Amino acid sequence: MRNSEDKLHRFIFENTDIRGNYVKLSHTIEEATQHQALPQNLHAILGELMVASSLLASTLKLDGSLTLQIQTNGPLKLLIAECNGNLGMRGTVKWRGAIESLAPIDLIKEGHFIITLIQKNAKTPYQGIVPMEGNSISELLENYMIRSEQIQTKLWIYSQNDIFHGLLIQKLPFNSSAEELNQDEMKNIWERIVESANQSFSELRPELEVSEILQNVFSSETIRLYDPTHLGFACSCSKKSVENMLQLIGKEECNSIIEEQASITIHCDFCNECYQYSEDEVDFVFNESNNSVNH
Repeated sequence: MRNSEDKLHRFIFENTDIRGNYVKLSHTIEEATQHQALPQNLHAILGELMVASSLLASTLKLDGSLTLQIQTNGPLKLLIAECNGNLGMRGTVKWRGAIESLAPIDLIKEGHFIITLIQKNAKTPYQGIVPMEGNSISELLENYMIRSEQIQTKLWIYSQNDIFHGLLIQKLPFNSSAEELNQDEMKNIWERIVESANQSFSELRPELEVSEILQNVFSSETIRLYDPTHLGFACSCSKKSVENMLQLIGKEECNSIIEEQASITIHCDFCNECYQYSEDEVDFVFNESNNSVNH
C-alpha cells in the first residue's frame, strides 16, 4: 500500500557533484508498528532507522532489499528497518523489561549495527558492520559511509508529532556537471551546503511544499528537484518463504515440533501474519519438495 503523503524526493545541486534525497514518513511507520505496542522512545528510534534505510536505499540501484539491524545486550534486543528497491518498507522492535525512561541513543550505544544488502542476482548478501561511533543513527551511518564506501555523506533526521523528516546529501566522486569547478571550490560548496542544513533543517516548516522547504534550507543554492517516489509498508513474508524455511529446518525437526505442539506455527513479527501447518500439511510440503527435485 502506498500513502500519498509519504514520499521521497531526489534532487541535485546544479553544476556540482552533490546530490540529495528528502523523505517524509508518517503513515508508513504507523502501519509498520500498528501491531506493536511501542513506547515512545522505541517508536522514535525505529522511525529514525526507517527514515535512514529509505534514504540509503534510494541512493542504490537496488533490486532486492537493504536492512539496517541493531542488536544489543541491554533491554533493546533487536531493532530492524528494511527497505526494498520499490521503497516498500517494514520494521520491528524486540525488547525486554522497563525501557521507557531510556533516551533513544542510550538504547543502542552498546549494540552491534549491521547493514545487509541483498541483490537478487548476487550469490551472497553483502554485510557491513557499522562502528558505534556517534551520538545518533545519522552520525553512525555517516561515519560508516565515509570509511567503507568512501563517499562523503551527511544525514539529518528530524521528527515532530510522529512525523519524520529525513535529509541526505552526498558528494559523488565524479560528475561531468562539476568539471569546471576545482577541488577547493567544490570543498567550499560542500561545506556551505552542510552548514546550511545544520542550521536550518531542524527548523523546517512541514506545511510548505518540498521545493519551498529545500529552498529555505539551501537558500544560496540552485536546486533541481525530480518527481517524487511514493513509499509504503510492504512485508516480504509469504507462504512460500515459510515453506522454504520448514525445508531448511528439516522433516525430522518439523515432526518433533508437531509431536510436541500438535502443529507448527510461524508468526511474522513485521506484519503479524500467522502461518500454521498440521502434520498432513508438513508432509505435503516435503513431498512437493521431493517431487520437484525428482523432476
